[in-house]
Amino acid sequence: MAVQLINIGNVANDGTGDDLREAMIKINTNFEELDLRDDEQTSVLNLGFGTGLFKQKVGYTLEFKTIAAGTDVTLVEAANVLTIAADGGIKTLSLISDTSTYVVPDIGDIQILGGANIGTTLIDNKLYVSYNGPTDVVDDTTPALGGNLDADSNNISNVATLTADNVVGLVHGIDIRNNSFLNLDLGEIVQNITTSLDFFLSANNVDYGSITSPSTANSEFGTLV
Repeated sequence: MAVQLINIGNVANDGTGDDLREAMIKINTNFEELDLRDDEQTSVLNLGFGTGLFKQKVGYTLEFKTIAAGTDVTLVEAANVLTIAADGGIKTLSLISDTSTYVVPDIGDIQILGGANIGTTLIDNKLYVSYNGPTDVVDDTTPALGGNLDADSNNISNVATLTADNVVGLVHGIDIRNNSFLNLDLGEIVQNITTSLDFFLSANNVDYGSITSPSTANSEFGTLV
């Protein structure tokens, strides 16, 4: 029931208020009402999620936790509002590559992955990038050049087979593109005529064809002097 108020009238002794007995009855009734009330029914409920602010109830005192500002955090208190502002930290993080740009969300992960023959390892707060592929030409079973090879006046040795469509250079000081070295001067052939048949052969020209289309005729002139 509600607490009853005592009518005290308009002015003293004007006869409009409660008499003394009626006033005492209301006083006793109010005491009984207050005595029947269970103050242990008073409690506090933390709503929502996260850490609650209410700590405990001691007697008639409700105790709450204090909100304190941490690193790079500022508390701004107004009449009915407590504002928590973050002053530091990463505002925006962008990853920029040669081909695209990615903006990392406020709460997100950044993945750094390896590609072909590339590995990544994270130890404590250090990121290690390792290369697991061949580092020398001798380790590559199918090496290929993307451009011209400049030997810088160095030799290329131990070549088993050389295949090329166009070799430009000298072979032992001779330009093999010029076939003038094939014009061999063996001097004159000195004939030793001992029979009439030898004389006949020496006096008549014999056509042996050309280098590309040689004749089938064979001649024995002995040795070259």
